[in-house]
Amino acid sequence: MRSSGYCALGATLWVSTVLKGLWEDGGGGHGYPGLLGTSSEVGQRGRLLRLLPWPQRVTCKEVGADATVGPRFDYSGVGNSDGNLQECTVGKWRKDVLSIIDDLAEGPQILVGSSLGGWLMLHAAIARPQKVVALIGIATAVDGLVIQFNQLPVEVKKEIEVKGVWSMPSKYSEKGVYDIQYSFIKEAEHHCLLHSPIPVNCPIRLLHGMKDDIVPWHTSIQVADRVVSKDVDVILRKNSDHRMKEKSDIQLLVYTIDDLIDKLSTVVN
Repeated sequence: MRSSGYCALGATLWVSTVLKGLWEDGGGGHGYPGLLGTSSEVGQRGRLLRLLPWPQRVTCKEVGADATVGPRFDYSGVGNSDGNLQECTVGKWRKDVLSIIDDLAEGPQILVGSSLGGWLMLHAAIARPQKVVALIGIATAVDGLVIQFNQLPVEVKKEIEVKGVWSMPSKYSEKGVYDIQYSFIKEAEHHCLLHSPIPVNCPIRLLHGMKDDIVPWHTSIQVADRVVSKDVDVILRKNSDHRMKEKSDIQLLVYTIDDLIDKLSTVVN
């Protein structure tokens, strides 16, 4: 009998334990700008299952066979987590992800990352190749903020450097912009991946909406081209946006997760 569990990292990344009967379930916040809006729900055999409060351990018997459960956590400085967001970096959030994988997640892991979480899941796969067995990216924003910053006119970049803050326009912010520290961008440059082959060998599925006005869908094509894995699929949704929150989008995610779990279960067995 197959069982699977999910452990969500912030609003941006889930960790799924394959063939395990125990899950850590978590609460969550809203995460980083432009994240998946329905991260508080995951699929259970094609239907949605709302997550339980943090912290709680859930056994396979309590949840039921063939169920998918999605614990979450907030990155440092985000949502319910301690820390000052203005002092956070991609490197610090990478450490947050690895600490969850090392300290909470048991057994082989499927990582499901949305937006910034897609960038972090690749770093986790590179750092923990023996534990991360598959990746699913949703509007994967690899190198995203750095690329957007580098596309700005030279004079604008110099002005941001002097001010120390980049007020990045966003329709997802109540005030219309997100204030991003210049130091955050410079630190993020050290974690860029698209400039060379990405040493990830596990199966990868990349889902992206073609109406995404935050992260161009071509980014998923670039990721597929850069990873060394041969088992890579890119699935484009013609009418979906960055958040991919429509029922059909969630169903696609559920089916993709189920398919990978079936694939990996066959390999394990």
